[in-house]
Amino acid sequence: MLLTGPTPIPFVGNLHQIPMVDQFTTYVEWAKTYGPLMYFHVFGREFVVVNDLKGALELFEGRSGLYCTKPRLVMAGELIGKQKSSMIFSHYNARLKKCHQITHNWMGKQSIRWSWRTQEIGAYKLLESLLDDPEHFSEHVRTHAGTVLLGLIYGIKCLPVNDPHIALSEHVCGLTAEAMRPGRWLVDSFPLLAYVPDWFPGAHFKRWARQTRAVTNRLIRGPYEMVRASVLDGTAPPSWVADAIITESGQPIAGEDAECLIVAAGSLYAAGIDTTVSAIRTFFLMMARHPEVQRKAQAEIDKVIGTSRLPNVEDKDSLPYLNCITKEVLRVAAIVPVMPHSLERDDIYEGYLIPKGSFVMVNTWAIFHDPQTYPDPEQFKPERFDPALGDAAQMDPEVLGFGLGRRSCAGMHFAKSWLFLNLSYVLSVFDILPAKGADGKPSVPEVRFDAGHIRIPSEFKCLVVPRNVDKVRLVREVVATSKED
Repeated sequence: MLLTGPTPIPFVGNLHQIPMVDQFTTYVEWAKTYGPLMYFHVFGREFVVVNDLKGALELFEGRSGLYCTKPRLVMAGELIGKQKSSMIFSHYNARLKKCHQITHNWMGKQSIRWSWRTQEIGAYKLLESLLDDPEHFSEHVRTHAGTVLLGLIYGIKCLPVNDPHIALSEHVCGLTAEAMRPGRWLVDSFPLLAYVPDWFPGAHFKRWARQTRAVTNRLIRGPYEMVRASVLDGTAPPSWVADAIITESGQPIAGEDAECLIVAAGSLYAAGIDTTVSAIRTFFLMMARHPEVQRKAQAEIDKVIGTSRLPNVEDKDSLPYLNCITKEVLRVAAIVPVMPHSLERDDIYEGYLIPKGSFVMVNTWAIFHDPQTYPDPEQFKPERFDPALGDAAQMDPEVLGFGLGRRSCAGMHFAKSWLFLNLSYVLSVFDILPAKGADGKPSVPEVRFDAGHIRIPSEFKCLVVPRNVDKVRLVREVVATSKED
């Protein structure tokens, strides 16, 4: 049985019905007519959208061996080169397995424990930046996420403001979103266009791809080459790449081993900053909108941790309400709103044909806003995840938010500890309040996200105010002590 979807028109298919931004909300509207599993096509490329949790789990988890590959993206994957330079875009092959092994050695559930102290120091510095310059909290969130991640991976010491490595990551994220936009590039539907010479009329897409490929390669390979050179001359600071770049014989790795190391490190660099920034900015936004949630979390921290120290990762299980806030932030943000996979042979699901080579996209945003799974989905309600509710607690969004099956997020355990430290520290030290409007009254920020393959809250204003002078003193003390490490 064939899947149904919106009525196409000859040649272009459903291109005219797909909006430029927030396609995931359009898929939800279509699902009301065509069901949770629906089909459309654009210039012959076939798309299957999974809008419900049951389908997402049965296909991407239950049949993960079949759905672990990635769809063909001529622009992003081949012309820009991400199919070979990024774990996220790679097909499921021997290289990807080797890259997964490398990232597991760095960020696995046990190995990530060795980075906790580095994460704590990075979170201390975020607090210091918020004390000294609270107005630019958004930039501080990005700077310190990037600083910790780049320090761990490459041993890079980022600048406190306008760091070029962090800026490059943000720039490449925007280029990637443009390269992946459905219907944006004719070459994705007509791969033969990839062989058109750059100088040919209308071949501007080739020139754009060449420029984007160069920028992407600079992001992926530049830090690696810097580490390699410093290892060879004996000046390399400690880092994951520095530890892995020399073989047992004392020589730098080369060939396929070097490529796997470059791709593993570069993938964490390229994807890790923006995803954590999205979650933490969403947290600031929600705290400014929900003072009652903030007060309840602060009361829990004060009761369990006290007021003379900051939490540490071992305190996580003792702060259930704070953990509920983290989960609700992940649900509301739907950081990766659509997860595209593919399959190399036809499949049948509930009697429907899912064609070989089609884009099979789990609509994460739709599931996180499904009132059957999350009643009152537009409301920010951390208590929906209260473990005291037992079976009545709603589904943990981490089941879906960090990916499914064999393509789950390589940096999941880093992200969990980084989010806990940032959220618990900020709530322990600061009140997050709405900024004042032109009339002098509090102006509650709107919930708006920038378009892209990663959802990041649009810029907004809020006040970040120390809770009391003792908290200021505590931050200054922990920062000073951390400099001795």
